[in-house]
Amino acid sequence: MGIENKFDVLIVVTADDCQRLMPLYPRLIGNYKYGKLCFIGPSKVTDVVKSSVAISEASLVVDENTLIQFDDVHRCMADKLKDILKGREMPRAVTGWYYQQFLKMQYSAVCKDEYYMVWDGDTIPCRQINMFQPESGKPYLDLKHEYHPEYFETITRILPGFRKVIERSFISEHMLIKVDIMQNLINDIEKNDSIPGTKFWEKIINSIPPEKITDSSFSEFETYGTYVAVKYPDIYKLRDWHSFRLGAQFFSIETITDRDFEWLGRDFDAISFEKNQLMMGDGNSFMNDPEYQKKLSAKQMLQAIQMEFNGGYKEIWADDPVTMKNANVKKGGFENGKGVDNRTLFVIVDNGNSQMLQLSIDGIKESLSELNYKIVTTDKNLPFYSAINDAVRKMDGTEYSKWDICVLKSGTRVLFDSIHFLKHAIYSAKDVGAAGSVSNLAGNKQKIDVTFNSPEEYISFGEKNNVLMEDPYLERVSLSSYALLIKREAFDRVGGFEVSFEKDGLAGDADFSLRLLACGYRLRLVRNSFVYRQCWDEQENALESGREKLMKLLYADPNMISQITYGKEENFNVLEYSCGLGANLKAIRSLCPNARTDGVETDTDIADIAKGTEKIYGSIDEMMQLNQRGIYDLLLISPEDFEDLDDNDKIALGLLCTPEFKIIAK
Repeated sequence: MGIENKFDVLIVVTADDCQRLMPLYPRLIGNYKYGKLCFIGPSKVTDVVKSSVAISEASLVVDENTLIQFDDVHRCMADKLKDILKGREMPRAVTGWYYQQFLKMQYSAVCKDEYYMVWDGDTIPCRQINMFQPESGKPYLDLKHEYHPEYFETITRILPGFRKVIERSFISEHMLIKVDIMQNLINDIEKNDSIPGTKFWEKIINSIPPEKITDSSFSEFETYGTYVAVKYPDIYKLRDWHSFRLGAQFFSIETITDRDFEWLGRDFDAISFEKNQLMMGDGNSFMNDPEYQKKLSAKQMLQAIQMEFNGGYKEIWADDPVTMKNANVKKGGFENGKGVDNRTLFVIVDNGNSQMLQLSIDGIKESLSELNYKIVTTDKNLPFYSAINDAVRKMDGTEYSKWDICVLKSGTRVLFDSIHFLKHAIYSAKDVGAAGSVSNLAGNKQKIDVTFNSPEEYISFGEKNNVLMEDPYLERVSLSSYALLIKREAFDRVGGFEVSFEKDGLAGDADFSLRLLACGYRLRLVRNSFVYRQCWDEQENALESGREKLMKLLYADPNMISQITYGKEENFNVLEYSCGLGANLKAIRSLCPNARTDGVETDTDIADIAKGTEKIYGSIDEMMQLNQRGIYDLLLISPEDFEDLDDNDKIALGLLCTPEFKIIAK
C-alpha cells in the first residue's frame, strides 16, 4: 500500500515566491509520485506556473478566493483588532499568515481524494517522498522538535478539552491530511457555540485575544495533529523528519547542484529556502565545497554550526541510541514508546507556602497531559521524608499504586520535556531505578551555573535546554530529592525513604540512593531535564558531624577524570584501587561508554553496596586467583594507597595491567 494512493500535493504560495522557487520545483515533481502539484494562490500564480511547460504539465492551479475570500478574512481580522488599530489600516501580512493556513484546511471541502498533502512552497525534497509505512500501509505524520505555547492555548479554546498530548511537534513543513478527519475537525470547531462566528476560520480568529493575534497564535499543523492524536490515534504512524531550514544561507536556488542534493539527502529529507534568510558571503562556502562534503556529512556540518547559535530554530537528532530506542513518539503510533510508562504520581512536599505549592502544581498542569499524571500534596505537618512515604502509602489499593513516583519539593517547577526526558532515562535500561533533574538551585552537584533576573528567563532557558541531546546521562552514586523520578518497582523494593535522616538532607538522599544501588538499580542525572526552582532549602546540603567520609564517596574526582585521554568511542580497560562506591567508574563510563571499569574495595560494607552496579573485587589477591592478568590500560590509585601495599600486591597490580599501562594518581 502507498504508491497506489493518488492525491495531489498542495502548495499555498504567492506569485513572487512561486517565481523564486521555480528552478527547483522540477525536483519536487520528480520526488513526488502520488499525484500533481496543486498551487493555491492569487490569479497571478497561474501565469507563473504556465511560464514553465515542464511544471505546468505536472500541475494545476486553484484560485485561493474560490476556497475562501481573502477580503472576508481580512475584514474579520480588522474587526477583531479594531480597538488596537484605532482607525489605522489592518496589515495584510498579518491576515495573510492566518489565511494561508485556513486555505489548507478548507481544501478538504473540495478534495475528491482520500488524502491530500500540504507542502510549504519554499521547501524542496532532498530524496524520494514516501508517506506510508511499508509494514502496515498506514500514513505517516512526521515530527520535529518545536514548541510555541500560543498554538496550544488556541487549540484549547477552539476545541475544549484538547491540549498538547505529545512532546514533539507536528510542524514539519508538510503534512499528509486525511480528508474526512479534516472535515470532522472543521465541523467540531464550528460547533463551538461559545465563540462568535459561523465559519471555522471566524471562530479561530475570534478565539484569539487581540493582543496575541500578531504573535502567530494558530498552527493548522499542531491543531490537526493534536486532533488526530486524541480522536484517531490508530490511523497514522509517527516518524522523525529532518529538514535543512537554513538552506538559503548556504545554497543558492540557481546554483545548488545534484551533488549537493545527493549529499544533503543522506541526512535530510528536505531543504528550505526561506526568503528572509541572508546568504553567507558569496554563496561559496564549505557547505557546497566537494572536498568538505567528502570529509563531513551535512548533519555534522550543521551540528557544528548550531553550536555557535545563541537562538533560533535548531535541528535536533536523537544521537543517543538509548534515547532513540525508547523515544516516546519516535517511530510508531501515538501509544507510549517501547517499554515507557508515561503515568506518573507526583508527590509534592508541602512546606506550608501556598504560592510555592501552586508554582509546582502549575508546572505539571502546563507541561503534561492530564491523562498521564496524578498530583498528591503531602501533609505539611510531617517531616520531609515521612511526608513522602505517607503520601505514597495513601495511594495503596488505588489505580495509582503502580505508577512511577516523581518527588518534587514545593517551589520546584517542571518545564516542557523535564519529565519526558526523565522518563526516557528510567526506561533506557531495565536496571535504571531513578533519574534526577538539573536546576538553577540545587545541592548534590546537580546545579547548573546560570543566573537570570526573572523566573521567565529561567523558564525560557530550561525549554531550550530540554531538547534531545547527545549523551544526556551522567551515572551517579546519589541523586537529590528536589526533583526525583523513581521507578515504582524500585521504590517499593527499598521501602521508601529512611525517616531517621529528617534533619540531614544530603545523607538522607544518599541513604535512599545507596539502597537503590545495593539492590542493583542505577541512578542517572539527566542533563536535558532542567527544572526551575524558586527557592533554596539549606537542609538539602545538611550533613551531620561525623559523616564527612560520605562526601568523598558520593562524587567523582574531576581532576583524575580529566587525565583520561581516551576518546569517547575507544575501547579501554580501567582498574581503580580503593574505588569506594564506584563514583569514578560511573563517571568514566558516562564519558566513554565503551570502557570496561573494574574496582577493588577492601571495605566490605562499601563493597557490598558498590557490587550492586559495579564489578568489584575485595582484594588484589582475589583478582589474581581469577587470572585477571594483562588486562588494564589504566590504573587509578592514590599515592597513599600505593605506599600501603606490600611488595607482592604491587607486583600483582603490574601483572594485572598491560605492558603499556598508565597510572593516574587519585
